[in-house]
Amino acid sequence: MKPAAKQYFKDLLIGIGLYIVILISTNIAIKVWELSIEVKTLMAFSCAAPALLVIRAVLKFSTTWDELQRKKALEATLISFLLVGMGTFTYGFMEMIGFPHLPMVWVFPILYMTQSLAMIYVTRKYQ
Repeated sequence: MKPAAKQYFKDLLIGIGLYIVILISTNIAIKVWELSIEVKTLMAFSCAAPALLVIRAVLKFSTTWDELQRKKALEATLISFLLVGMGTFTYGFMEMIGFPHLPMVWVFPILYMTQSLAMIYVTRKYQ
């Protein structure tokens, strides 16, 4: 494994680990203690700090990619952006006619999963 990839996984694991710890702690605190809505809001936003570490790790790692890797990542990201964007936009209209509500919390995991699948497709295309 290349040194840049090792550093990426280390930075990613730290960000994800902190995210999980803060997310679980926040959920427990909100359920156990009676907190004001302002404190609950601040606690909900506290989960964003480790997410910024993950974003930093991904962006830092992307600077080590060669031109082909960047092209594949861009194409996969565009595919997922358009599929998920148009899909959730369309589903928003479907909710107005009675389809079940899709919580916003699921949009990012769907986007991430779609980008991963698109990356497999794009990688095969360039082989």
